[in-house]
Amino acid sequence: MSATRPPWQRLVIATAAAMVSLLIASWLVGHVLPAAWQEVVQTRWGFLTPVSYIVTAACMGLGGALAGHRFLIVAVGLTLAVWAATLSVLAGIAGAASDIAYPLGYLLRTNALSATLSVVAAALGTWLGALWYARRAARR
Repeated sequence: MSATRPPWQRLVIATAAAMVSLLIASWLVGHVLPAAWQEVVQTRWGFLTPVSYIVTAACMGLGGALAGHRFLIVAVGLTLAVWAATLSVLAGIAGAASDIAYPLGYLLRTNALSATLSVVAAALGTWLGALWYARRAARR
């Protein structure tokens, strides 16, 4: 990535790279990792998916490495958008199943911790990627 690129262009490239890598990594997790590693962990506070936090941190770290600290708001926004889409799909499925209807409040309660951990993973990954970006830029 050239240092002469304007910041907005680096953000666009980093956003595309993070989203494409997130889609590819999610597909790979489903097809390569053993089923035991992909399991959802149920806790008192909701459902957790540890592998997805690692994938999120790595992919958003790529964005941070390409665009620097400016990518943080994009990473958090992308993660929240993915969660909004996920909850919309879950609410649609729950609404279609008339005999097992889960109210939206239940879906939010059981996924709030996981969404929060995803946002934290995205921020942490971006921060680490931005540190690498800054060190690489300082060497030039």
